[in-house]
Amino acid sequence: MNIMNKIDKWEAEHVNWSGAIHVFIGLGIAWLISLAWYYTLPVLIVGMVCLITGIAGLIYPLFAQQ
Repeated sequence: MNIMNKIDKWEAEHVNWSGAIHVFIGLGIAWLISLAWYYTLPVLIVGMVCLITGIAGLIYPLFAQQ
């Protein structure tokens, strides 16, 4: 089975998970972009944590048992 098909199928069955993961990715990108205005370490940490959590959530369906 194609990797993207497996991820799409899993996310179609778990729409709340998919929505939350995409919110995490959006927040991570937003916090990292906000570094352009004022560089602070907490903003960098929160942005990276959200981005890594979002990417891990997108990869999770590859390893989920069905």
